[in-house]
This record gives sequence, C-alpha cells and structure tokens, in this order.
Amino acid sequence: MVDTQRKQRQQGKNKGSGSNAVAAARGASNDRRNLLIGVGAVLLVAIVVIVGITIKSNQIDQDKLAAIGAEHASSEYTAVLQDDSTVLAGNNNAKIKLDIYEDFICPVCGQFEQGDGAQVEKAIADGSIQVRYHMLNMLQPDGYSLRAANAAAAAAKAGKFADFHNSLYKHEPDENTTGYTNDQLINLGQRLGITGDQFTNEVKSGTYNSKVQADLDEAKKQRWFGGTPTVRSGDTTYDVLKDPQWLDKLLNGAKS
Repeated sequence: MVDTQRKQRQQGKNKGSGSNAVAAARGASNDRRNLLIGVGAVLLVAIVVIVGITIKSNQIDQDKLAAIGAEHASSEYTAVLQDDSTVLAGNNNAKIKLDIYEDFICPVCGQFEQGDGAQVEKAIADGSIQVRYHMLNMLQPDGYSLRAANAAAAAAKAGKFADFHNSLYKHEPDENTTGYTNDQLINLGQRLGITGDQFTNEVKSGTYNSKVQADLDEAKKQRWFGGTPTVRSGDTTYDVLKDPQWLDKLLNGAKS
C-alpha cells in the first residue's frame, strides 16, 4: 500500500514536471516566434525606408538632369574653339572685334546676357562683330565655374557653343550654389544634338581645365580686368551695365 502511494506521488511529480517542461518549451517557442516577428517587422520597415530613399534619390537625380533647359541662340552663328580654350564667334572680316570675359555662375554676367545677349548674337550672325569668348572660372562654387567653362569648350569643339552658352545663361544657377554636375552638362549637350563619345569624355576628364585656368591667370595680370563680365574692343573697356547703348554706339561708330 505504501509502495503504491509512493508510486502515485512520484507519477504526480513526473506529470507536473512534464507539464512544466511543456509549458516552458511552449513559452520559449512563443518568445522566439515573437522575436522573429519583431525582427521581421523591423527589417520590413528598414527595407521600405531604403527603397523610398532610393526612389526619391533617383527622382531627384532625374529632376536635376532635366533642370537645364535646352535653348537655342536667338541668331545662329559660327563659333570655333581656339587652342587656348577661348571661343571665336563670327566672321574674321568683321570690323569690330570684341573680347567678352564671363563666368557661367556670375549673376552680373547673367544680367548682361539677358540684357544684351540677343543683340550681340545678332551682330555676330550678320557679320558686324566678331567675339572672342573667354569663359573663366572666377567664382568657382564647388568647381562649377570650371566644369561649365570646360563643358562649353567641349560644346564648341562639337559645334554647339552658341546653344550651349545660351542655355546655361537662360538657366543660370544661383550664385554660391554647387551649380550643375558634369552629368547634367553632358545631358544638356546631348539634348542640343551633340552625339558621340568625345564630348562626354572631354567633359568628364576636364580636357580644357588647365587652359581655362591659364586664361583666367592671364586676365588677372591686366590692369583693365576687374572681374566678370568684362567687354573690350581694342584698348577700350565698355561699362556694359551702366551704358545700355554701348553696342549701338560701337556699331554706329563702325559705320561712320
């Protein structure tokens, strides 16, 4: 009888221990499942965030690529890249020879182009003047002045300087910003009709950077050079912002 009672008590203990073990195992299993669910939820949120950032970043990149409007010069003219990276626009037989010094992120240059650009282009196209464009890296916010000047030289090499120059001033970046990237400049050139790899390679490699810098260094040595824009004909420097009739006077003087 006593042995029977002992066996029953032992069986009860074993049964209780077994139940506790099962409960513990179930609890551990639930904990692992909850942990996995939590980790999975965190990973899912992280993936959604990363995908969202990637999509937004790609959208920003596309927006930037589309930001430079492709414009055409108001009057068509021939522009030829020179060995020193300057661009000679117009007929060699023109009576008036101008040197125009500009920077593609110079706001005053932008004002000059918006005010006088179309008239200058027309005078180049009809043979009244010949312009040597000096695209300089004066301001250099994050290297944009140099990038743009180099790209403009590459565009001149490809026969698209007039449109490229016009586009960058019609959609000039704000001063003290990073300006446009090389990819954006390449994209603009392609939309203006530049084909082949040469333009792309010249923009990316900075083919004309050293010549642009040399042109700036030479300009700074001149007593008459006070920054951009500077417009000269012979030994005369024109205050193009204070005298809106400067080109008319120059053209009329050449006719008399």
